[in-house]
Amino acid sequence: MPINQITPQSQIDGYIDERIERLKQAIIYNLCAIGEKVRNEALERGSYTDQTKNLRSSVGYVIVIDGQLYKVSEFGKPDGNNEGKEIGASYAQSLISKFPKGIVLIVVAGMKYAGYVSAKGYNVLDSSELLAEQLVPELLKQLGINK
Repeated sequence: MPINQITPQSQIDGYIDERIERLKQAIIYNLCAIGEKVRNEALERGSYTDQTKNLRSSVGYVIVIDGQLYKVSEFGKPDGNNEGKEIGASYAQSLISKFPKGIVLIVVAGMKYAGYVSAKGYNVLDSSELLAEQLVPELLKQLGINK
């Protein structure tokens, strides 16, 4: 660009806003994909016997953007029961207010006894958490965002 040609501030601001919005959309898209992978990990590798199908049915995720619900995943497996699905979705949504800023992936096993089952040594969300801890930094690196 020649020295005597100055780009108006509004064009610069517009360009920056456009780039931020594209990056935001890429993060959201990829967090949805990570949410599905993490959810599937929990459903497939849960090492407990789910006698009532409540615990597995309560596994799912939500995406939150600046304190507002953006996406609610399917909870549990298609053959799961509605009680677990409703409790899981309700629990995930109850956590939204804890994240008033930013883009957040919340993954839950919504039954009250999920922590107890996990403390007994069973994999409820343990391998899912490890998977998320691997995938999210990879996503940020791919997008050129430092953690």
